[in-house]
Amino acid sequence: MCYFLGLSTIFVSLDVNAADPFTKFYNQACVPEAKKAGLNDKEARKGCNCTVRSLRKKYSSQAFSALYNKYRAKDSKARQTLTRFGETCFEAVFDNILFGR
Repeated sequence: MCYFLGLSTIFVSLDVNAADPFTKFYNQACVPEAKKAGLNDKEARKGCNCTVRSLRKKYSSQAFSALYNKYRAKDSKARQTLTRFGETCFEAVFDNILFGR
């Protein structure tokens, strides 16, 4: 489930959505990895919100679930695919950090 608040989107993991692969990716992979890379919580969530929106446009839940399972199994091609989706989103976050955009 997501809520729109001004310009930001907040994804909330509810028990009902716990099986949603996009929510799992957001909560278990994207945000933790972005924070591990040095982003604060707000920056990580902003980049991950954008990434998940892009992924939802491209993949059905079933197709994304298969991709995410491959990623979790350390499949390098799946990781590369997910990374490509995040690059544009996180580039915007980094531009904002560096140039105040």
